Amino acid sequence: MSDNIQNSVLLSTFYCGRKRYRLYFHRNQIVWDNERPPYAQQTVPIENVISVQYNNIETHPADERTYNPHNFTIHYAERKESSIWRYNSLTLRHSDPLQVSSWVKTLQNHLQSFTQRPKRLLLFVNPYGGKKKALKLFENFGKPLFSIAGVDVSVIVSQRQNQIRDILIHHNLDMFDSVGCVGGDGTVSELLNGLVIRECRLRGIDPDNAAQDLPKPTLPVGVIPGGSTDTIAYCLHGTTDVTTAVLHIIFGDSLGLDLVSVRDKDRLLRLFASALSYGYLGDIAYHSERLRWMGPVRYEYCGFKKILANEGYKGEITFLADPMSGNESRCFENCQECFIKSNQVNTNKMEKNWKTIQGKFFMVSGANISCACERSPSGIAPYCHLGDGYLYLVIIHHTSLLNNLRILWRFSKSTYTTDDLPFVEIHRVKEFCFRALDIPSRWNCDGEIQHNTDIRARVHCQLLTVFSRGSSSVPVESNKSSCGLCRC
Repeated sequence: MSDNIQNSVLLSTFYCGRKRYRLYFHRNQIVWDNERPPYAQQTVPIENVISVQYNNIETHPADERTYNPHNFTIHYAERKESSIWRYNSLTLRHSDPLQVSSWVKTLQNHLQSFTQRPKRLLLFVNPYGGKKKALKLFENFGKPLFSIAGVDVSVIVSQRQNQIRDILIHHNLDMFDSVGCVGGDGTVSELLNGLVIRECRLRGIDPDNAAQDLPKPTLPVGVIPGGSTDTIAYCLHGTTDVTTAVLHIIFGDSLGLDLVSVRDKDRLLRLFASALSYGYLGDIAYHSERLRWMGPVRYEYCGFKKILANEGYKGEITFLADPMSGNESRCFENCQECFIKSNQVNTNKMEKNWKTIQGKFFMVSGANISCACERSPSGIAPYCHLGDGYLYLVIIHHTSLLNNLRILWRFSKSTYTTDDLPFVEIHRVKEFCFRALDIPSRWNCDGEIQHNTDIRARVHCQLLTVFSRGSSSVPVESNKSSCGLCRC
């Protein structure tokens, strides 16, 4: 931002309806207050302004639109409770068109200096995920806000599984500066897998070669929730509110998100952003796939059946452990741990501290993010960060039905500890391998089923750039049902 723009100072008096406001702009802050009691004052940082536009003069639809030189509107967003953002606007009037012109041009110049804001967005909408309302959510909440912000959105409504991935890999995307999706975790997974494989092809890298580092996609990604659980969107934005997710894309602020590659002996199976779960959650994903006609309630139904069955699965887990610090912190807005990682050069000089555990497990989960959702406000890994280069390996040994209910009940609380549960182990790792030793289960990978049981998972630090300002505060206590009965 140039010094002239940075040092802009404006002071005028405008009318909003019959109210008279004194409007002040300096140091990237717009401040207005009533000239008469009550002297309420409101401040909006320029980075929270969506757009500034002249108002059009109402004419016949067939006539060419003309703007009113005496009126303009400031479209902005403000944070409400917790992480929720809301759209608002202020329409102002002045008898002197030069005053209006000065304000409009100055504020628009400031907004144009935010070069990170997307201008041409390719948006995929999955109409079949969750409650099948993704298209309606975009039409009602996304489309109007993108129009106000001046974002040119090209929408593709997906019609089959892996269509998003195929389009990203095989089509020219040079006309877009960002991509996004409206859907659940499976839709996000398709998108991120397509972007990374596309980047591999552009750079001549074989993604199946484990010795080569996966390249970072150049296009930033926007995630708008439209699925059943929306774990990824919840962890990115601190909420599954659609308006908040759209505003985060419009703002253009971004952060780095770790991705985890899952491989067998010969090839890359897929990448995931939230969690890779074997056993209990893997079985829920597998059996609920045949009950899609039930909607999201199918996860509760299958989860209840599996918890009563209390099956265990024998396996061997080998992992590259990292000492877990005593000062564990959660990942929120302006997270310093993720910021430090974004400025570090990956040297891969960590001491090779491999450990092996054999046993019978109720559930094994590799959490790349906290996996928080509305049913589990803290998730299965509360201290896992979005971009710290680690995943949390949560191992729940096979035990009694009562103990299983205890851990699932704790996952549903906003704060909890597992230190007193001897059948639960949590390790902070960069990589882990799993080998089935008995009748196998399946892997639940970002809500999608992965049938290869013997796998190797490795974290790739901040491989993806996502539009988000992060979660603003600790999630509130939830009264929803246990996380054990959902997809996260």
